[in-house]
Amino acid sequence: MSRRSAPPLRLHLRPDLVLPRLALAGQILLLLAVVGYVLAYSPLWTLMPVFGLAVAGWVWQGRTRPPPWDWLGQTPDGATWLATAEGLRQERVDWVEILPDTRVLRGMVILVVRLPETGRVRRLWLHAGRLHPEDLRRLRMRLRWPPGREEADPGWRVRLRAGLERGVAILAKSRVPGGPSMAGPDNAQVMVDVSHLLSDEPDHVYSEEELDAIEELDPELALRLDRAQTHAQREAADVPADGPIDEDAVRAAIEEARRILMQDGGDIEFVELDGRTVRVRLKGACVGCPRSTLDLKNVVERLVRSRAPGVASVANTF
Repeated sequence: MSRRSAPPLRLHLRPDLVLPRLALAGQILLLLAVVGYVLAYSPLWTLMPVFGLAVAGWVWQGRTRPPPWDWLGQTPDGATWLATAEGLRQERVDWVEILPDTRVLRGMVILVVRLPETGRVRRLWLHAGRLHPEDLRRLRMRLRWPPGREEADPGWRVRLRAGLERGVAILAKSRVPGGPSMAGPDNAQVMVDVSHLLSDEPDHVYSEEELDAIEELDPELALRLDRAQTHAQREAADVPADGPIDEDAVRAAIEEARRILMQDGGDIEFVELDGRTVRVRLKGACVGCPRSTLDLKNVVERLVRSRAPGVASVANTF
């Protein structure tokens, strides 16, 4: 995400017992198929170059095999290193450059790195057999949201395409009246629980450490929370909390929240000021989204209370 630093990363890599054995089994099956073909249709002497090529291939594979790295890490600014267990004890690591060919899949990361000293390119197949599931999740999240990546405007075409995709997804998941809602158990399982990291007080100012912890579980919420908190601190008005509520200030805060939510396909509109409760209506991708409750409490209400401290709460009106 756009935050400029992240916690340092240090992951333990177990020996890969799956892919090398599968590769060796495939090579042996291929060799047996070639030998069977030669025995059936060619003279026996042609087996010599076949075995010679197989041996040469195995020798080359052994010489080009990467070091048995046991640790993978990243500094807070995103620099990546690999190290063996002995090298880490002696504080000797191999600094590497992550190449764009790296692939982040659902249950695997194909990490393509270059060693600057030699220029060699290495591929590390990192899956549940090599990494603890929590470490694999952290690595996938870090590669998707690299530290130091600046936030840029993707352009109106990209935003329009993202909005259309979200709309199609919402329509595809819709149900007939009386059927299961989009916020049912199926979607609830996808959402990561971060409630234990959030404060019940809308005026609470999250520290960098707290935002880093939230980012590890829900980077989108951490990004919106960081934006809302920054804007709230910049625009906080010196107004008594028990004084009259300025509806224009409430509308301005809702408009700022709308700009934040629209960056991820969501939307919101002001409905009414009911006493000290502000009633709004969530729209767009926020409809049926499991994160809408968190956004309403930690983003919208934070911005509204910064402009109009007399507001007690913000409620969604369906």
